[in-house]
Formats: sequence, structure tokens, C-alpha cells
Amino acid sequence: MNKIMPSLAILSLVLAVSAPVHAQKIHAGSATGSYTNDFCPQVQAALKMQYFDHQCTTSQGSGDNVEKVLATPTDVGLGQFDVVAAAVDQNPGKLAVVNPGVGMECLYAVTSDPNVTSLKGLSPRMPVALPPEKSGSTGTFQFLQSLDPGLAELRNVTYVGSAKEAVEMVINNKAALAFFVQFANTKNDVFKAINDAKLTFIPVINREILRREVAGQRVYQPQEVVVTPPGLLGRLTGQEPDKIVTTCMPVVLFTGAPESMPEGTARQDQEDVIKQLAQVQPPSEGDWKDILQNTVSIGKSKLDELMQQF
Repeated sequence: MNKIMPSLAILSLVLAVSAPVHAQKIHAGSATGSYTNDFCPQVQAALKMQYFDHQCTTSQGSGDNVEKVLATPTDVGLGQFDVVAAAVDQNPGKLAVVNPGVGMECLYAVTSDPNVTSLKGLSPRMPVALPPEKSGSTGTFQFLQSLDPGLAELRNVTYVGSAKEAVEMVINNKAALAFFVQFANTKNDVFKAINDAKLTFIPVINREILRREVAGQRVYQPQEVVVTPPGLLGRLTGQEPDKIVTTCMPVVLFTGAPESMPEGTARQDQEDVIKQLAQVQPPSEGDWKDILQNTVSIGKSKLDELMQQF
């Protein structure tokens, strides 16, 4: 027994030394989504400028990203501002949020019933289709329910795999309303399905939504948003694409708050990570220049007029 014990001690030491260290991650979104393929590489590039080796990884969306960063504060997450803001409220002193101005995501509700023109007065039995439960879209919808007693009554909710699947539920008469949050990319499959089926966009905007603030910064912003691609004929004739008014919000980056970490190198590294997150640039390849220009702020006079309707 005495001869075995030293060997066991050495083995234990080797295992301890060789135990894998957590590799820092950037929690993005689905494997095919914009967070993973377009935005996460921009975050990774900014961090590498100061020799941080964070790796992009897929997730179920903003809500899932929040959970993972809270569990591992040295990781970084991408997310919708409203979902992250709710997490900041619920976990004071735990998260640091950076808004580098890389893009806006907008709130959309669509239906096959052209008589539904607002989210007010909906039947609580109306079947609603939402993306996955941990997605940013679902987090946003749940937050809207906390603001609006009428929306809070909607209880016939089905969660599906993606925004496109939610829209297809409406097209196939399996739901009366689909809600999702996305960039204003009118060329993607979701908008193509909506426009091909001639679904109706419902404005997602009211005073309660626009009043939401975190640290003195408004979470939601009223925007005029392009919802149909201009097409070749439109470009040649100068015809304007279809637009709607809805609410949009910035994409933000977040990580663990430095003050929640031990003083010394760990805290300094975290402060440096946050500085680099502020330097992240928006994607510039492909159609992103056009996509980021598909949202335009609404002036005060037009906003006042709209508020009379909603």
C-alpha cells in the first residue's frame, strides 16, 4: 500500500495540472444566424487586437447567452438590448453592457387577418407562434406582456424552431399571429415568406414600450422600417419599398462586471475586454450596408401622431 500511494499522488497532480481550462467564448446565436456568422467574427477580431482568444460558439439566443455569461463571467455574449437589460435589472452588479452601435433589430408581428391593425384588444385564445423559449424574440414578447395587460392574457402560445417557422405557422393557418425580432434584412427567407403570402404587419409600438430605460438610456426606439426589397423595377423607377412603423433596439455586447471579480490581473483583463468590445465594428460584407440603412428614426411630430393611434 505504501508503494502505491506515491504513484496515486503523482497521478492526482498530473490530472490537476492537465485539467482543461475554460476557453473563453463569445455566445452568439443559431448556426445559420447573423449573430454567429456576421457579428461574432467582428467581436472576435476586436478582442484579438489585445490578444484575447475568445471563440465564437452557437446558442439558443439572447436569453441563453445571458445565462451562460452569468455562469462564466469572463465569456462574452451578444444580445438584444431588452433581454440583456432585464437581466441587468435582475442581477445587479453582475453584468457590464456595451453598445458599440453595430446594428438595430426590430420587433415584428404578422397575421393573415388584414383587419388586425394593432396589438390591442386581441382575444386571449388567439393562437400565437414564437421562436424558441430561450430566444431573444420570446424574451422580448414576455417583456411586452409585462407592460401590456392585454398581451399578458395571450395564453395560446406555441414555440417553434425559428422565426421562419413561426411565420409558416401563420401561413398554414396553425397560428393567427407570429412575433419575432430580426434585422431589417428584406432579402432573407423570413421576409420573403411574409411578402409572398401577403401577410399583414402589425405595428409593435406604444408609450409603455418607448418609456423603458436602463441606466438612463432608452431601450427601444421608434423606427420606420423597410419590409420589402425594392426589386429591379423599383430601383429603375425610383419606387419606394414598403415600410412600416415599429420599435427597434440596438444589438449589445455584454460580459461579467469587472467589480464582481478579484482585484488584480483578472479584473484588469476584464476591464480591457470591455474596452475592446466598445471598438467592435458592424459587418460590412454582403448586403449589410443596405440592411443597416433599412431603419430610420421617426421625428417627434410623426411620433406624436402615431401615439394617438396606439
